Amino acid sequence: MELPILDWIIIIAYLIFSITVGIYFSKRALKSVDEYFVSGRVLPWWLAGMSMVASAFAIDTPLGITGLVAKDGIPGVWYAWSFVLGGAGALGAFIFAPLLRRSQIITTAELIELRYDGKPAAFLRGFKGVYFGIFANAITLGWIIKAVWTVSEVVVPGFDPDLLLFAILLFTLIYTAMSGLWGIAATDFLQFIIGSAGSIVLAVFVWNHIGGMENLIAGITERYGAASAEERLSFFPSTGSPFFVTFIVFISLKWWGNPPPAITQRIISAKDERHASFSTIMFAVIAFGFNYWPMIFVSLASLVLYPDIKMPEAGYVMLIVKLLPSGFLGLMLASLMAAFMSTVDTHINFGASYMVNDIYRRFIMKEASEKHYVRASQISTILMLILAVIIAYNLDSVSDAWYYMSMLTAGYGIVIVVRWFWWRVNAWAEIAALAASGIGSTMLSPKFGKAVGYWDDIPHLEWQYRFLIVMAVCTVSWLVVCFLTKPTSEEHLRNFCAKVKPFPTFWGPVHENYPDLEWNPHIKRCCIHWVLGAATVYCFCFGVGNLMFLDFLSGGLLIFAAVLMGIAIFVTWKK
Repeated sequence: MELPILDWIIIIAYLIFSITVGIYFSKRALKSVDEYFVSGRVLPWWLAGMSMVASAFAIDTPLGITGLVAKDGIPGVWYAWSFVLGGAGALGAFIFAPLLRRSQIITTAELIELRYDGKPAAFLRGFKGVYFGIFANAITLGWIIKAVWTVSEVVVPGFDPDLLLFAILLFTLIYTAMSGLWGIAATDFLQFIIGSAGSIVLAVFVWNHIGGMENLIAGITERYGAASAEERLSFFPSTGSPFFVTFIVFISLKWWGNPPPAITQRIISAKDERHASFSTIMFAVIAFGFNYWPMIFVSLASLVLYPDIKMPEAGYVMLIVKLLPSGFLGLMLASLMAAFMSTVDTHINFGASYMVNDIYRRFIMKEASEKHYVRASQISTILMLILAVIIAYNLDSVSDAWYYMSMLTAGYGIVIVVRWFWWRVNAWAEIAALAASGIGSTMLSPKFGKAVGYWDDIPHLEWQYRFLIVMAVCTVSWLVVCFLTKPTSEEHLRNFCAKVKPFPTFWGPVHENYPDLEWNPHIKRCCIHWVLGAATVYCFCFGVGNLMFLDFLSGGLLIFAAVLMGIAIFVTWKK
C-alpha cells in the first residue's frame, strides 16, 4: 500500500511540530532537574490533565482493547474501567493528588525516604528506582513498541518495520531529550486532540460501513449465537459468565495503588493541590468515560468483518487501511503516531527521572551541579529507550503483557495505599510486599513454569486465580514483616506528616505526641468525594455507551446524573 501525498503531508507536519516544540522549550527545561522532570511544578490543571490523557492513550491502547473485547466482549474492558476506583481515578483525584503535590517529590521512589528512615529506606528507594523506574517501565514501553510492528505490518507493508520504528523513536527521543516534561506536556496537547479525533473518525467510517449499530448487533449474534452475543454486548458480565470471577477481582482488588507513575508525574508538576486534583478528575472522565467507546465499537466491528483472523488486534488496523480515504487516513496514522510518541516520551522521561534522582544522584554522584544532572538525565533518556526496544523484541502479545504487569505487583498496591494512613507501615513491609509479589507472580507465570519444567505438573490456574493467590501471599507477608520489624522513628514520621498533612486517624503516637502538627481534617468529605467521583465517571461512561447503542433515554439520564454529581462535588469541595 502506498500512502497518498496528502497523508504524508499531515504526518510530516506533525513531526515538524514536535521537533519545533522541543527546540522552543529546551532552554527552560535544561535549567534544572526540577524543570526537566516536573516542569518547575507550575503546570495548569487543563494542560496536566490533557497530558495525562495523551500519555495513557498509547498506540497499543486500541490493540489491547481489541484483544480484550475479542476474548470477553465489552465486559473485558473492566480491566481498564476498574481503575476508576483507584489511584488513576477517583481515589487518586480526591485522596492522593493533594498528598503527592504537598510532598514536593520528583519520583515515587523519592517518597520512600520521606516516609521511612534508615538503611532499609535507602535500599528500598534504590530498588524501586531499578524495579519500577527501569524494569517495569521498560516492559511497559516494550509492549507499546511491539504494537508499532503490528500496525506498520498492516498499514505500510512496503516499509521495513524496524526502519519505520527507528525513525519515529528518533524523532521522539530528540524532542524529549531536548525539552523534558515541558516539551512533552506541550506536544501532548496536540497529541490529545489528534488522537481523539482519529479514534472518532475511524469509528464513524466503520459505523457507516457496517450499517450502524443494528447491523453490528446482528453480526455479533450471527457469529456467537444469541446468548453469547448478549453477554458480549453487555456492560457487566452475568453471574454465570466465565469472566465473572475476573470481574470481581478487577473491581475489588486490582485497582489498589497510588496513581501510575505517568499520572503521578503530572500531579506533582501541577501548580498546586487543587490543580493536581482537577487534572486527575479531567483525566478520569475523558480516559475512562469516553475514549474507550470508539475503540470498543471498532473492535466489535472487526470481529464481525474479520471472523477468521488469527491475531484479533490486527483487525483494528485492517479497518484503518480498508475504510479511511486519503486525508482521513493521514489523520488516523498521525493520531496513532501521536499516541505512540506521547506514551514513549512520557515513559522515557519518567524512567530517566528514576535513574537520575533515585540511583545516580542518590547513590553514585551525590554532589554535582544542576547542569551535570540535566546532562545525566538526557543520557538516561537514551538508555531507557534502548532497553525498551530490546524488551519489545521478546513480547508475544500486547494484552498478555497487560495481564502480566498487573500480576507482577499484585498485593503491593495495598501497602502503598496504607502507608499514607497508618503509622506502623515501615520500609521492611514494602520490601516484603515487593519480594512476595515479584516471586509469586514469576512462579505462577506459565512462561517461567514451562521454561523451568514444572508447569505441566501443577494445576493450570487462570489469571484471576493466580492474581488472588499472589495478592493473598503478598498481603500476609508484608503484615507479618511489619509487626516483626522496628517501626519508623517518631521524629521521621513527624517530619513526613508535617510536610504532606495526611488524615490523623491512624497515626497513633505521632498524632498524640505532636499536637502542633497540621492535619487534614476532611477525611469524611474526601471519602464521600471518592465515592461520588467514581460514580460520576461510571455514569458518564455508561451514559456514552448507551448513546452508542442508541438507548438515548438511559444514556441521557446517566449523563445527567453524572453532571449533577459533578456539580455536588465541586460545590462541596469549594467549602
